[in-house]
Amino acid sequence: MCLEYKKHIKDWTSLVPLLRANINHTPLPSLGNKAPIELFCGLPIPSPLDFIVESQRKKVIDMTSQPDVIGRKLRDLRESIHVMHKAVAVERDRQTQRNKKGQRGAKKVNFSVGDFVLRSRVDQKHQDKLLVTWIGPYQIVKADVHSFVVRHLATGAESDVHASRLKYYADKDFEVTEEVIEHVASQGIVLAVAELKENRWCAVKRDYELLVSWKGLEPIEDSWEPLQSLWKEIPVMIRAYAERTKGDSLLKHVTRSTRFATVAS
Repeated sequence: MCLEYKKHIKDWTSLVPLLRANINHTPLPSLGNKAPIELFCGLPIPSPLDFIVESQRKKVIDMTSQPDVIGRKLRDLRESIHVMHKAVAVERDRQTQRNKKGQRGAKKVNFSVGDFVLRSRVDQKHQDKLLVTWIGPYQIVKADVHSFVVRHLATGAESDVHASRLKYYADKDFEVTEEVIEHVASQGIVLAVAELKENRWCAVKRDYELLVSWKGLEPIEDSWEPLQSLWKEIPVMIRAYAERTKGDSLLKHVTRSTRFATVAS
């Protein structure tokens, strides 16, 4: 208490009346939960909040005798808080307007659930260049603050896409036909290799191309694919095909190309 009241430790005797008053007004279990002032003086226990000490004038104030003052102080406090919050709200609105003015060229997101859209897919071209391709259509099934959840029409797979990566494809009354489903079914779908049928040398790419038969697709949908691209996915199948192919040119090319790729990696 000496530290709290900023008194020297030798002046502790000045705090004895305060301690005595606290003890006399404190209910004690040994006295049947009664305070000494009740048992010895017959007086009610005053609330600790009935009296306060004014910090400036060091004067004891009886709060029970000043209800009007308390009400006025409360009204002043509420008005002060209201003015403070109003100023904060005005400044926040000004900052919002400044931010909007600073966002020049920003497009407002106006997609809705049910709209049909195209999404951009980034593919890697030669020499580490990127190629952006629009694929779809997709249907928006959920809207968040800055992104949308879209569903692929063929597979039903859902993905979260940023609004800047979407653009309109058609209105909500777009007719989903079998032709549309067939069109989107070949975009971004992972296919498994069923068989390697033929090979040919491509002078432009200076690499072999393999005729690939895909699982689940018709023979008319077989396609020629670069050997280097296929090697990343099915190296064992390519080596087995090269070993059983007539002539050793393909096998030598596979061995040489894969050895260089292994050293480079």
